Amino acid sequence: MPIATITGKKWPASAVLPALVVFYVLGLRLWFDITVPPMGDEAYYWMWGQHPGWSYLDHPPLDAWLQAGVAAIFGWSPFSLRLLTWLSLGGTLAIFWLWARRLMPETPSIFFWRASAAFLTVPVIALFTLQAFHDHLLVFFCVASFYCFWRFSEEFESGRAGTRYLYLAALALGLAALSKYNGALLGFGFVIYLAFRPKLWTSLRTPHPYLAALLAVAMQFPVIYWNLTDGLASFRFHLLERPSGHWGHPDFVQAALFLIRGIIAAGPFLLIGAVSAIWAMRTPLERSIRALSLSAFAGSTIAVFIVALFTDVLLHWNMVAYVGLGAIGFWALSRAWLFWPHVILTLYLLTGAVWNYSVAPISIPGFVDQGTAANFGWVDVATAVEKLHAERSQAFLAASHYGYAAQLGFALHTSDVTAFSALRSQYDLWWTPAAHIGRDAIVLADQTNKIDFAATQFRSMTKLADVPVIRSGQQVWNFELYLGQGYQPR
Repeated sequence: MPIATITGKKWPASAVLPALVVFYVLGLRLWFDITVPPMGDEAYYWMWGQHPGWSYLDHPPLDAWLQAGVAAIFGWSPFSLRLLTWLSLGGTLAIFWLWARRLMPETPSIFFWRASAAFLTVPVIALFTLQAFHDHLLVFFCVASFYCFWRFSEEFESGRAGTRYLYLAALALGLAALSKYNGALLGFGFVIYLAFRPKLWTSLRTPHPYLAALLAVAMQFPVIYWNLTDGLASFRFHLLERPSGHWGHPDFVQAALFLIRGIIAAGPFLLIGAVSAIWAMRTPLERSIRALSLSAFAGSTIAVFIVALFTDVLLHWNMVAYVGLGAIGFWALSRAWLFWPHVILTLYLLTGAVWNYSVAPISIPGFVDQGTAANFGWVDVATAVEKLHAERSQAFLAASHYGYAAQLGFALHTSDVTAFSALRSQYDLWWTPAAHIGRDAIVLADQTNKIDFAATQFRSMTKLADVPVIRSGQQVWNFELYLGQGYQPR
């Protein structure tokens, strides 16, 4: 086989181009981390780490706990905020290397680079693990749990117990659910796999599958305890307080739209390839990976489809399903006419997204983010707030949206900024109204997240200044700073 040399190592030629795809993705991620200030949700989740707790309103606590440790060791910086994304990415690639050595021990680099390139260019995975959202942890722990459960299946069907891999799979599954609630959907996939895998049925006569499941559930104790002691806050937020929720009647059109959007999220070429992979994966090990992949996809998609009948769902809520598909990307995209359109489509979207967030707001076919412009200008906003605060040192700081409160706090290196918004957030749980009655506040707002609700919390509200945001010589956004006098909560 022809050999090419890169960075002093010899790789089969068939691994070179997929490796370049991986390096290109890594380069985009590095550029993003260097040039893009913390986005709203990124800064918001960072602030969770500065308020340690058992759990939080929107999501489970694992990311916040880890961010608290990062802040304690490395301090506050965009590098610190996104450090965990690199650790989870490294962990994911390490698991793919273990897979490569298991499945293609003679030429593991071929499997590793092609499988990694296919996985990292699943559109929803590429876009939602770019930022320091909880999804990067979810993806890593799902991949880890998937791999360990597959190893358990392999060993048990070969006459060995495989118990250690079963418990490692449960541990990783528990950590996935502690990262985001939808991590638990991988457990549904495992149940489907066991139900349709007769060779594993005898394992159900032992206590290990049940103890492993109990381990994964027991790891959710912090979430359960916090919700029981805080009025089921997370469950009320997701099930009752979402404005798009309509649990009394299903909406089949809405659910159908979820499935259509899922084609974009997974990538149409990966979906086509996943069907063809049913016949392409022939060895026992390959067939077991295929069965586990389809089980994970089905378990998650069915569950999220049911939810979509009653409330609007976001693309990444079905992340577990796309991780399952991405795990068989090596086989699903084994043909060039599937692999390269899949890769090029995602690199186009990812490149556009990074340019959009790092250089100037743009709209390209397939990618539009209306809120991008508000992610620029935070150095200027922080400077203006500091100047006004120096003149009114007794005033506290606030914003009209939880993301703005977090971004302002991060720019000022303080967690002492709050949010006044009709949209409930973690700030409502941290805030102590009685301790601030009668005080003044400097409040940040804009035309999207207007001052209206915050104004109802004060005796009077006066505009102090505008902070225009300029990119490439043009004004792309405008922030507004107000003085709220006499805080009086309603």
